[in-house]
Amino acid sequence: MSKRHPNAQGPGHFKVQGHSVEDNDAAKMSKQALVREATRRKERGQRKRAATPKQPRRGPALPKTPPVETPEVLARAHDRDFARMNERKKAPKRVKAVGRQAEPSYLSEAARGVIRRVARVALAPLSLARAVVDRFRDRD
Repeated sequence: MSKRHPNAQGPGHFKVQGHSVEDNDAAKMSKQALVREATRRKERGQRKRAATPKQPRRGPALPKTPPVETPEVLARAHDRDFARMNERKKAPKRVKAVGRQAEPSYLSEAARGVIRRVARVALAPLSLARAVVDRFRDRD
């Protein structure tokens, strides 16, 4: 393991009254940085303010005209439209099944699918016979 500071102890090695002694190198560098910044500011000079064109003087303020009265009919129509726009629609009521608990909707959909498949299988001979008859008719 190499030493980071081979010729002297690292910063913060000595403690005086519970805090570390100031690192002279770091202090010099920061003071130099402050001096450099100050000279940069001097060289730059005062900040230039954006030149604003002179605005023409306005005449005396004109009295504000009162707002035009809206007819009462239009005001009432506006109020009705506004109230209709902000109405809350009630959620549809759920009707509970009498005598038994309501079954979930997926059960009825599954039952419908099963019935459809059973009907298709039951009517398969009829559809087959129809196909044969159509085939004979096409050949006539």
